Amino acid sequence: MKSLPIKYFFTGALLTFLSCPLFAQINAPETGMRPNPSITEKLVTLALQNPQLEIADHNIKIAKYQLSSAKGWWAENFSFAFNANQYSIKTIGKPAGSVPGYAYTLYPLYNMGISVPIGGLFSKPQTVKAAREQVAIAQDERNIQYRQIKTAVLTAYENYLSSKELYTVESQLTESAYNDYLQAKQKFRDGQIPVTDYNSAVDRYQGSLKSRIGAENTYNLAQIQLEALIGVPISQVLTNANADTPAAADTTR
Repeated sequence: MKSLPIKYFFTGALLTFLSCPLFAQINAPETGMRPNPSITEKLVTLALQNPQLEIADHNIKIAKYQLSSAKGWWAENFSFAFNANQYSIKTIGKPAGSVPGYAYTLYPLYNMGISVPIGGLFSKPQTVKAAREQVAIAQDERNIQYRQIKTAVLTAYENYLSSKELYTVESQLTESAYNDYLQAKQKFRDGQIPVTDYNSAVDRYQGSLKSRIGAENTYNLAQIQLEALIGVPISQVLTNANADTPAAADTTR
């Protein structure tokens, strides 16, 4: 039994040593966080600068260009040719037959023509309709991208706030468990509690510390995901929001 207290004192001393920098660095955010409408609007605006949405806009332009090209199919059937040679040039501004050795039938000054493709009368209108549908598809795809990006950033903001609040709670619980552990350590040293009670305090603190580390990791990942969508640090958005509205905050009670 004498070796048992030494073992737990060693464990307690190790936990105390590891916990000193831990609690010195804790700057837990406030709890009760709710999405702020002004911040939400800024986040959505930043997220909509996504390259995927720009690609969708370019696809709409391409589809419109293709539609315009399909509508102009009829112009392909008209032709105009101008004959420029030593004979035709001499006849410009002169009456027919006034130029010796020139035959209009052999060297016409210009030619105009039109062709009517029978098949095109049936197929080209369908091509125009298909091009018009491509424009509609491109616009719908753009709307889908818009909704997906907006949903993603709103979801990421919710995850950020909830993980931030969970990190706060776990930090407070860990600090409380740490204080309980210190008290149990002193009481055990003074012989006021049995080793089982001291051991329970150590276990509670270790479990709480593990939960806090997991919550911190979840919070950091949520922040990374949100910042990947908006393209700037979330701290910059919050700072600008507070500067625009001094009374505003990222939480609503």
